[in-house]
Amino acid sequence: MLSLAEEITEQRVLIGFSENVIRNDELNHYLHSLHQMIMDGSKEFEKEEMLLLFISLLIEQYGQPFEKCIPECSEEIENACVFMSEHFAEHITLDNLCKCSGFSKSTLLRAFTKSKGVTPYRYLQTIRIAKAKELLEKGVSSVDAAIQTGFSDQSHFSNFFHMFIGLSPAAYRHIFKEGGRNHG
Repeated sequence: MLSLAEEITEQRVLIGFSENVIRNDELNHYLHSLHQMIMDGSKEFEKEEMLLLFISLLIEQYGQPFEKCIPECSEEIENACVFMSEHFAEHITLDNLCKCSGFSKSTLLRAFTKSKGVTPYRYLQTIRIAKAKELLEKGVSSVDAAIQTGFSDQSHFSNFFHMFIGLSPAAYRHIFKEGGRNHG
């Protein structure tokens, strides 16, 4: 806990909490999501991100206050975005993004989310889905699109694709396959 508190507050002190039992729907959502990710065997990046977001929110709302201003850091955030754009098919971790931005994990998460409106993991998934759409439009199979865009397996890819686009990868690919026949 000391290490997590230092990661988030940049001070190596244990955090005291104002309440022992906390009823908070937002915190409950993060904790439930983290638990589900652990049970589903989600990627290390996604779980670590959710844990840090949960602990940050917990400390901000119920811990000893730490009023750290999130600096304007557009260049550092853009470095992380460029890294994700160039390496989207690879295994990317928060540590990778911290190295290219120069931030701690907690600062990166707060600054990135403030700057882009989404977490780094969600941003990466958006890049991967955009690249997958391009591949599917060219007739690449769902399995190959999943592999080429850095998804761990076709099921993970299909779930994310459907969540982002509202169609399965096969249905999306079929639209372009049919569209090509009608115009050719």
